[in-house]
Amino acid sequence: MTPIKRLALPLLAALLVAGSIPAIAHHGFTGAYDASRPVFIEGMVQSVTVAYPHAEMTVQVTGRPQVPSDLPQISNLGIEDITTQIVAAEPGTYFLQIAGLQQELQGRIANGDRIALVALRNCLPPNQHRSRWIRLASGEVVSVAGRMQTEVQNCQQR
Repeated sequence: MTPIKRLALPLLAALLVAGSIPAIAHHGFTGAYDASRPVFIEGMVQSVTVAYPHAEMTVQVTGRPQVPSDLPQISNLGIEDITTQIVAAEPGTYFLQIAGLQQELQGRIANGDRIALVALRNCLPPNQHRSRWIRLASGEVVSVAGRMQTEVQNCQQR
């Protein structure tokens, strides 16, 4: 084997591995999300990053929110009988990943905004939440229709 080929093969292998790191790294929220117990989270945005491939935010919930009887567009999530399954979030800090709403959220959500979300809890520790339904501070609702490929019915069934 020529010296150039001996150098080129390891370099090519390193480039292939390095190219796969962003794909692995962008899925910091791996696992399955429990669609049997959607969580209604209402609170203040502490931090927000709207970027591709997912928006991420931290929301502080100071009291146990009241789940409204009318949640516009909630049926978009494709979860059967979702309105009877939603539970109110406990007070605390929630780190959320928002799937598929980057364009809808760009310039429309900021630190200090009071928002509401319906989210699914990750079955794997540290049990982050992912949301596809958000009521913005303006009162407008944005949502993504359909189910996520990572939804399960009850985390214990995994």
